[in-house]
Amino acid sequence: MVAVAILLFISVGIFTFSFETSLTEPAPNVAESTGEFIPGGEDDEQLVQITHEAGDSVDVEEIEIIVQASGPELDTEARLVNLPGDGSQDRSVADSNIEGNEDLIDQRGDSFGSEADKIIVVEDSNVWEVSDTIQFRIAVEDADFREEERTGPEADELEIVIVHTESDAILFADTFRP
Repeated sequence: MVAVAILLFISVGIFTFSFETSLTEPAPNVAESTGEFIPGGEDDEQLVQITHEAGDSVDVEEIEIIVQASGPELDTEARLVNLPGDGSQDRSVADSNIEGNEDLIDQRGDSFGSEADKIIVVEDSNVWEVSDTIQFRIAVEDADFREEERTGPEADELEIVIVHTESDAILFADTFRP
């Protein structure tokens, strides 16, 4: 009887331990964030800005940004992945940081003026903290949201989702209809 109890105890222990190690890391709590999409303006702006308003800080290398543009004859998606992490001061977007339609994200060197090739504005680290803004531009050539003088395919809806890759939790999601 004692041997059966010991075997049962060991079996339950092994099951519990294996279950515990398979749990994912809890998601950070980004309690509030705001998003803005500026579809037109000078230099074919089409600027996306997501500001972290309240909650936990998140390592930039642990986020993925899903960008989907659609319109009457348009349905295209890009993912910003493998974003620069700890200690990196170069936060530029390269083809290696984009999965899907690489042309949807504007990679011009002068996209942000003095913040030229940066996609995320943070103080001195690569952590998305309260008051920090993630920003990037949508290329007019692949999804043109402007009302006048369109040069690219007409777009009328832009969906942005920020995912915490360690926990697969959605930190931000919004659909913009300019």
